[in-house]
Amino acid sequence: MKKNNLKPINEPIFLSTTSAQSEPSQWGYSRVDNPTRLALEGKLAEIEKGKFALAFSSGSSAIACLFALFKGGDHILCHREIYEGTHRLLEKIFKRFKIKFDLVDFNDPGEVKKSIRTNTKLIFFENITNPNLEKINIKKIRRSVPKKIIVAIDSTVCTPVFENPLELGADIVVHSLTKFISGHHDVLAGAVMTNKIDLFNQLKFIQQTMGLVLDPFSCYLISRGLKTLDLRMEKHTANAKKVAEFLEKEREVEKVIFPGVSGVVSFQLDRKIDPIGFLKKLKFIKIAQSFGGAESTILHPVSMMKLAIPVNINLFRLSVGFENVEDIINDLTRALK
Repeated sequence: MKKNNLKPINEPIFLSTTSAQSEPSQWGYSRVDNPTRLALEGKLAEIEKGKFALAFSSGSSAIACLFALFKGGDHILCHREIYEGTHRLLEKIFKRFKIKFDLVDFNDPGEVKKSIRTNTKLIFFENITNPNLEKINIKKIRRSVPKKIIVAIDSTVCTPVFENPLELGADIVVHSLTKFISGHHDVLAGAVMTNKIDLFNQLKFIQQTMGLVLDPFSCYLISRGLKTLDLRMEKHTANAKKVAEFLEKEREVEKVIFPGVSGVVSFQLDRKIDPIGFLKKLKFIKIAQSFGGAESTILHPVSMMKLAIPVNINLFRLSVGFENVEDIINDLTRALK
Protein backbone atom coordinates (compact mmCIF):
# COMPACT_ATOMS: atom_id res chain seq x y z
CA MET A 1 0.00 0.00 0.00
CA LYS A 2 1.24 3.49 -0.91
CA LYS A 3 2.29 5.55 2.12
CA ASN A 4 0.09 8.58 2.82
CA ASN A 5 2.28 11.66 3.30
CA LEU A 6 -0.61 14.11 3.39
CA LYS A 7 -0.70 16.55 6.30
CA PRO A 8 -4.22 17.78 7.12
CA ILE A 9 -4.60 21.55 7.47
CA ASN A 10 -7.27 21.12 10.15
CA GLU A 11 -6.52 19.31 13.40
CA PRO A 12 -8.26 15.93 13.70
CA ILE A 13 -11.25 15.58 16.01
CA PHE A 14 -10.29 13.13 18.74
CA LEU A 15 -13.60 11.69 19.92
CA SER A 16 -12.13 8.93 22.07
CA THR A 17 -12.82 9.48 25.76
CA THR A 18 -10.05 7.09 26.78
CA SER A 19 -6.50 6.72 25.46
CA ALA A 20 -4.21 3.74 25.89
CA GLN A 21 -1.45 4.63 28.37
CA SER A 22 2.18 3.62 27.87
CA GLU A 23 2.53 3.51 31.66
CA PRO A 24 0.11 3.65 34.63
CA SER A 25 1.25 7.10 35.80
CA GLN A 26 -0.01 8.76 32.59
CA TRP A 27 -3.45 10.33 32.28
CA GLY A 28 -5.49 9.03 29.36
CA TYR A 29 -8.95 10.40 30.10
CA SER A 30 -10.59 13.08 27.94
CA ARG A 31 -12.02 14.96 30.93
CA VAL A 32 -8.43 15.79 31.90
CA ASP A 33 -6.90 16.38 28.46
CA ASN A 34 -8.03 15.93 24.86
CA PRO A 35 -5.81 16.71 21.84
CA THR A 36 -8.54 18.65 20.00
CA ARG A 37 -9.30 20.73 23.09
CA LEU A 38 -5.61 21.34 23.78
CA ALA A 39 -5.17 22.61 20.20
CA LEU A 40 -8.07 25.06 20.63
CA GLU A 41 -6.81 26.23 24.03
CA GLY A 42 -3.43 27.08 22.50
CA LYS A 43 -5.15 29.27 19.90
CA LEU A 44 -7.38 30.94 22.49
CA ALA A 45 -4.36 31.84 24.62
CA GLU A 46 -2.64 33.28 21.56
CA ILE A 47 -5.51 35.55 20.47
CA GLU A 48 -5.81 36.98 24.01
CA LYS A 49 -2.03 37.54 24.22
CA GLY A 50 -1.89 35.09 27.12
CA LYS A 51 0.10 32.00 28.07
CA PHE A 52 -2.70 29.68 29.21
CA ALA A 53 -6.31 28.99 28.28
CA LEU A 54 -9.05 26.54 29.25
CA ALA A 55 -12.11 25.71 27.12
CA PHE A 56 -15.40 25.16 28.95
CA SER A 57 -18.82 23.73 28.19
CA SER A 58 -20.38 27.24 28.38
CA GLY A 59 -19.56 30.80 29.35
CA SER A 60 -21.45 30.31 32.61
CA SER A 61 -19.38 27.22 33.49
CA ALA A 62 -16.20 29.24 32.88
CA ILE A 63 -17.41 31.95 35.28
CA ALA A 64 -18.54 29.33 37.81
CA CYS A 65 -15.04 27.83 37.73
CA LEU A 66 -13.59 31.30 38.38
CA PHE A 67 -15.88 31.86 41.39
CA ALA A 68 -15.03 28.39 42.70
CA LEU A 69 -11.51 29.67 43.41
CA PHE A 70 -12.92 31.33 46.52
CA LYS A 71 -14.25 30.15 49.88
CA GLY A 72 -16.85 31.16 52.45
CA GLY A 73 -16.21 34.63 53.83
CA ASP A 74 -14.42 35.86 50.69
CA HIS A 75 -15.79 38.97 49.00
CA ILE A 76 -16.26 39.61 45.26
CA LEU A 77 -16.78 43.13 43.89
CA CYS A 78 -18.63 43.48 40.57
CA HIS A 79 -19.79 46.30 38.34
CA ARG A 80 -23.44 47.22 38.95
CA GLU A 81 -24.28 45.94 35.47
CA ILE A 82 -23.18 42.34 35.11
CA TYR A 83 -24.53 39.63 32.85
CA GLU A 84 -27.74 38.20 34.31
CA GLY A 85 -26.27 34.67 34.43
CA THR A 86 -23.30 35.94 36.42
CA HIS A 87 -25.55 37.66 38.93
CA ARG A 88 -27.66 34.49 39.21
CA LEU A 89 -24.55 32.40 39.91
CA LEU A 90 -23.54 34.72 42.73
CA GLU A 91 -27.00 35.30 44.19
CA LYS A 92 -28.47 31.79 43.90
CA ILE A 93 -25.45 29.48 44.05
CA PHE A 94 -22.28 30.93 45.58
CA LYS A 95 -24.16 32.89 48.23
CA ARG A 96 -25.10 29.48 49.68
CA PHE A 97 -21.40 28.88 50.32
CA LYS A 98 -21.11 32.19 52.21
CA ILE A 99 -19.24 33.97 49.41
CA LYS A 100 -20.21 37.64 49.62
CA PHE A 101 -20.53 40.09 46.74
CA ASP A 102 -21.41 43.71 46.05
CA LEU A 103 -22.39 45.62 42.92
CA VAL A 104 -20.94 49.14 42.52
CA ASP A 105 -20.38 51.63 39.71
CA PHE A 106 -17.11 50.75 37.94
CA ASN A 107 -17.32 53.95 35.89
CA ASP A 108 -15.95 55.57 39.07
CA PRO A 109 -12.60 53.98 40.10
CA GLY A 110 -12.85 55.91 43.37
CA GLU A 111 -16.10 54.12 44.17
CA VAL A 112 -14.38 50.80 43.44
CA LYS A 113 -11.45 51.64 45.72
CA LYS A 114 -13.83 52.75 48.50
CA SER A 115 -15.83 49.49 48.24
CA ILE A 116 -12.86 47.14 48.63
CA ARG A 117 -12.88 45.23 51.93
CA THR A 118 -10.12 43.39 53.76
CA ASN A 119 -11.68 40.12 52.51
CA THR A 120 -12.10 41.23 48.86
CA LYS A 121 -10.48 38.59 46.65
CA LEU A 122 -11.87 39.31 43.18
CA ILE A 123 -12.80 42.31 41.04
CA PHE A 124 -15.05 41.18 38.18
CA PHE A 125 -16.64 43.19 35.37
CA GLU A 126 -17.36 43.29 31.64
CA ASN A 127 -15.20 45.69 29.63
CA ILE A 128 -18.32 46.33 27.49
CA THR A 129 -21.48 45.65 29.47
CA ASN A 130 -24.61 43.88 28.32
CA PRO A 131 -27.18 45.26 27.43
CA ASN A 132 -26.28 48.92 28.11
CA LEU A 133 -22.89 48.69 26.36
CA GLU A 134 -20.97 50.76 28.91
CA LYS A 135 -17.21 50.77 28.23
CA ILE A 136 -15.22 50.24 31.44
CA ASN A 137 -11.57 51.39 31.60
CA ILE A 138 -9.51 48.38 32.69
CA LYS A 139 -6.31 50.31 33.39
CA LYS A 140 -8.07 52.76 35.73
CA ILE A 141 -9.73 49.93 37.67
CA ARG A 142 -6.47 47.98 37.94
CA ARG A 143 -4.68 51.06 39.32
CA SER A 144 -7.35 51.48 42.00
CA VAL A 145 -7.09 47.85 43.17
CA PRO A 146 -4.31 46.33 45.33
CA LYS A 147 -2.09 43.90 43.41
CA LYS A 148 -3.04 40.98 45.67
CA ILE A 149 -6.68 41.16 44.47
CA ILE A 150 -7.47 39.25 41.27
CA VAL A 151 -8.94 41.34 38.46
CA ALA A 152 -11.01 39.33 35.98
CA ILE A 153 -12.71 40.67 32.84
CA ASP A 154 -15.61 39.24 30.86
CA SER A 155 -14.65 40.37 27.35
CA THR A 156 -17.43 38.58 25.46
CA VAL A 157 -18.95 41.67 23.80
CA CYS A 158 -15.60 43.30 23.04
CA THR A 159 -13.75 40.19 21.73
CA PRO A 160 -9.92 39.85 21.53
CA VAL A 161 -10.02 41.69 18.19
CA PHE A 162 -10.62 45.05 19.90
CA GLU A 163 -9.06 44.69 23.36
CA ASN A 164 -6.72 42.32 25.20
CA PRO A 165 -7.38 42.78 28.94
CA LEU A 166 -4.31 40.78 30.00
CA GLU A 167 -2.13 43.48 28.41
CA LEU A 168 -4.04 46.16 30.34
CA GLY A 169 -3.50 44.69 33.81
CA ALA A 170 -6.15 41.99 34.13
CA ASP A 171 -5.20 38.67 35.71
CA ILE A 172 -7.94 36.62 34.03
CA VAL A 173 -10.11 37.01 30.92
CA VAL A 174 -13.41 35.16 30.49
CA HIS A 175 -15.34 34.66 27.25
CA SER A 176 -18.61 33.15 26.23
CA LEU A 177 -17.31 31.52 23.05
CA THR A 178 -20.96 30.98 22.12
CA LYS A 179 -21.07 34.57 20.86
CA PHE A 180 -18.71 36.30 18.40
CA ILE A 181 -15.71 33.99 18.78
CA SER A 182 -17.52 30.91 17.43
CA GLY A 183 -19.81 33.25 15.56
CA HIS A 184 -22.39 30.98 13.92
CA HIS A 185 -25.10 30.25 16.52
CA ASP A 186 -24.09 26.57 16.60
CA VAL A 187 -21.79 26.12 19.62
CA LEU A 188 -22.27 26.52 23.37
CA ALA A 189 -18.87 27.14 24.96
CA GLY A 190 -16.74 29.33 27.23
CA ALA A 191 -13.09 30.07 27.95
CA VAL A 192 -10.73 31.42 30.59
CA MET A 193 -7.31 32.88 29.75
CA THR A 194 -4.45 33.95 32.06
CA ASN A 195 -0.71 34.55 32.17
CA LYS A 196 -0.34 33.23 35.71
CA ILE A 197 0.61 29.59 36.11
CA ASP A 198 -0.71 29.37 39.67
CA LEU A 199 -4.18 30.59 38.63
CA PHE A 200 -4.14 28.32 35.59
CA ASN A 201 -3.32 25.24 37.69
CA GLN A 202 -6.05 26.03 40.21
CA LEU A 203 -8.64 26.66 37.49
CA LYS A 204 -7.67 23.51 35.59
CA PHE A 205 -8.01 21.41 38.74
CA ILE A 206 -11.50 22.79 39.40
CA GLN A 207 -12.48 22.37 35.74
CA GLN A 208 -11.46 18.73 35.45
CA THR A 209 -12.80 17.85 38.91
CA MET A 210 -16.20 19.38 38.20
CA GLY A 211 -16.26 18.10 34.61
CA LEU A 212 -16.71 21.52 33.00
CA VAL A 213 -14.74 20.71 29.83
CA LEU A 214 -15.74 21.38 26.23
CA ASP A 215 -16.44 18.45 23.90
CA PRO A 216 -14.06 17.77 20.97
CA PHE A 217 -16.51 18.51 18.15
CA SER A 218 -17.36 21.93 19.60
CA CYS A 219 -13.63 22.59 19.95
CA TYR A 220 -13.23 21.85 16.24
CA LEU A 221 -16.07 24.23 15.29
CA ILE A 222 -14.61 27.06 17.38
CA SER A 223 -11.13 26.49 15.92
CA ARG A 224 -12.72 26.86 12.49
CA GLY A 225 -14.50 30.05 13.58
CA LEU A 226 -11.25 31.59 14.84
CA LYS A 227 -9.88 31.57 11.29
CA THR A 228 -12.42 34.20 10.22
CA LEU A 229 -12.79 36.10 13.52
CA ASP A 230 -10.96 39.26 12.39
CA LEU A 231 -12.84 39.37 9.09
CA ARG A 232 -16.19 38.73 10.72
CA MET A 233 -15.68 41.38 13.40
CA GLU A 234 -14.67 43.90 10.73
CA LYS A 235 -17.97 43.28 8.91
CA HIS A 236 -20.05 43.14 12.12
CA THR A 237 -18.64 46.48 13.23
CA ALA A 238 -19.00 48.17 9.85
CA ASN A 239 -22.64 47.09 9.65
CA ALA A 240 -23.29 48.09 13.27
CA LYS A 241 -21.87 51.56 12.61
CA LYS A 242 -24.24 52.06 9.67
CA VAL A 243 -27.21 50.79 11.69
CA ALA A 244 -26.31 53.11 14.61
CA GLU A 245 -26.05 56.07 12.23
CA PHE A 246 -29.47 55.19 10.79
CA LEU A 247 -31.08 54.90 14.23
CA GLU A 248 -29.57 58.23 15.35
CA LYS A 249 -31.61 59.97 12.65
CA GLU A 250 -34.95 58.31 13.43
CA ARG A 251 -37.35 60.44 15.47
CA GLU A 252 -38.90 57.30 17.03
CA VAL A 253 -35.50 56.51 18.62
CA GLU A 254 -34.65 58.39 21.85
CA LYS A 255 -31.16 57.04 22.44
CA VAL A 256 -28.53 54.99 20.60
CA ILE A 257 -25.58 53.28 22.32
CA PHE A 258 -22.75 52.03 20.12
CA PRO A 259 -19.27 51.65 21.66
CA GLY A 260 -17.62 51.86 18.22
CA VAL A 261 -16.29 48.32 18.38
CA SER A 262 -18.07 44.98 18.20
CA GLY A 263 -21.30 44.30 16.35
CA VAL A 264 -23.79 45.23 19.06
CA VAL A 265 -25.98 48.34 19.11
CA SER A 266 -28.42 49.14 21.91
CA PHE A 267 -31.18 51.66 21.38
CA GLN A 268 -34.13 53.10 23.25
CA LEU A 269 -37.43 53.80 21.51
CA ASP A 270 -39.85 56.61 22.23
CA ARG A 271 -41.94 55.67 25.28
CA LYS A 272 -45.11 55.94 23.18
CA ILE A 273 -44.05 52.93 21.09
CA ASP A 274 -45.15 49.49 22.26
CA PRO A 275 -41.92 47.44 22.49
CA ILE A 276 -43.60 44.08 21.86
CA GLY A 277 -45.52 45.51 18.92
CA PHE A 278 -42.24 46.78 17.47
CA LEU A 279 -40.64 43.33 17.81
CA LYS A 280 -43.57 41.62 16.09
CA LYS A 281 -43.19 43.88 13.05
CA LEU A 282 -39.61 42.71 12.41
CA LYS A 283 -39.35 40.12 9.63
CA PHE A 284 -35.65 39.92 8.74
CA ILE A 285 -34.08 40.41 12.18
CA LYS A 286 -34.64 37.42 14.48
CA ILE A 287 -35.90 37.78 18.07
CA ALA A 288 -33.38 35.78 20.11
CA GLN A 289 -31.62 35.63 23.49
CA SER A 290 -28.06 35.28 22.25
CA PHE A 291 -25.85 37.46 20.04
CA GLY A 292 -22.70 37.36 17.98
CA GLY A 293 -23.74 35.16 15.06
CA ALA A 294 -23.88 35.70 11.31
CA GLU A 295 -27.59 36.53 11.47
CA SER A 296 -28.90 39.72 13.08
CA THR A 297 -30.77 39.13 16.34
CA ILE A 298 -32.64 41.45 18.67
CA LEU A 299 -33.36 41.22 22.40
CA HIS A 300 -35.86 43.14 24.53
CA PRO A 301 -34.16 42.88 27.96
CA VAL A 302 -37.20 43.75 30.11
CA SER A 303 -39.33 40.92 28.70
CA MET A 304 -36.57 38.43 27.82
CA MET A 305 -34.02 38.70 30.67
CA LYS A 306 -34.12 38.63 34.48
CA LEU A 307 -31.92 41.64 35.11
CA ALA A 308 -30.25 42.55 38.40
CA ILE A 309 -30.51 46.26 37.55
CA PRO A 310 -33.39 48.42 36.30
CA VAL A 311 -33.46 48.81 32.51
CA ASN A 312 -35.64 51.12 30.44
CA ILE A 313 -38.72 49.27 29.19
CA ASN A 314 -38.06 50.49 25.63
CA LEU A 315 -34.39 49.43 25.48
CA PHE A 316 -33.35 46.90 22.80
CA ARG A 317 -30.05 45.13 22.16
CA LEU A 318 -29.41 44.52 18.48
CA SER A 319 -26.68 42.12 17.43
CA VAL A 320 -25.88 43.24 13.89
CA GLY A 321 -24.98 40.33 11.64
CA PHE A 322 -22.98 40.43 8.45
CA GLU A 323 -25.90 40.23 6.06
CA ASN A 324 -26.53 43.01 3.54
CA VAL A 325 -26.84 46.03 5.84
CA GLU A 326 -29.65 47.48 3.70
CA ASP A 327 -31.80 44.45 4.57
CA ILE A 328 -31.23 45.13 8.28
CA ILE A 329 -32.01 48.85 7.96
CA ASN A 330 -35.10 48.23 5.79
CA ASP A 331 -36.48 45.84 8.40
CA LEU A 332 -35.97 48.41 11.17
CA THR A 333 -37.56 51.10 9.00
CA ARG A 334 -40.70 48.99 8.46
CA ALA A 335 -41.00 48.20 12.16
CA LEU A 336 -40.53 51.82 13.23
CA LYS A 337 -43.11 53.17 10.78
